[in-house]
Amino acid sequence: MLKNNFFELNTARNCLRVIIRCYKIKEIFIPYYICPTVWKACRAENCSVKFYHIDDKFYPIQNFDKNSFILYPNYFGICSKQVFELAKQYPNLIVDNAHALFMKQCGLASFSSYRKFFEVADGAKLYMDREIKLERDTYIYKKLPQTYAEYVQNELRLNREVPKLMSNCTKNIIDSVNFDVEKHKRLISFQNWHKKLKETNKLKFELTEYDVPFVYPYLSDKPLEIETFRYWNVLPESFSEYKFYKFLQPIPLVELPYLK
Repeated sequence: MLKNNFFELNTARNCLRVIIRCYKIKEIFIPYYICPTVWKACRAENCSVKFYHIDDKFYPIQNFDKNSFILYPNYFGICSKQVFELAKQYPNLIVDNAHALFMKQCGLASFSSYRKFFEVADGAKLYMDREIKLERDTYIYKKLPQTYAEYVQNELRLNREVPKLMSNCTKNIIDSVNFDVEKHKRLISFQNWHKKLKETNKLKFELTEYDVPFVYPYLSDKPLEIETFRYWNVLPESFSEYKFYKFLQPIPLVELPYLK
């Protein structure tokens, strides 16, 4: 059997769509606390979605049937411990590493996003033990969207795209990246934020050797007085995850292109 085949696609959501097709998944469990593009991708493949809750350490609070297909997000790139533990319990675990580009392959399949980490207009990577044949994205760009409005326009373009291989424009950029340098920059930035905020951060975590964070997640009783994004859509106040939506501040570790 093929193991750990590596593919580069146009978006992470389309990686998930390909996984659903290849494994003929009819039903999948995903957390309430997740980007809506994830469950929309599932439904685009006529895959039934069942939602689950997570606890304060980002673990599912329910048990699943051993053969269930379960999507677990590596939240903020700091949940490798949870990923490894869940993979031991559930052979059909699919790992959403959109926040964890540098994470090693684990689970039945996994995918991550280049776009969240580098200045590219498309790009994601996928690991699974299946072969696929897709057309290559022919999108050509001379520069990355520099303003938020341009960023939104690019997102709308990607929302319309079917699964394709990553564009050559992005591949040329990714092939020139020094991944060791990028990992080091993120870890140093994360440590600097942690020194400043760990005493008041209600999230308690300890990075493993496999964790390279996407952001510094800061949870308090009130928002920080700095401009940050919020994850993700509003959740009902009755949900325990509501506090993540309301008070968790994902502090960027590097400057985003459209914030320059």
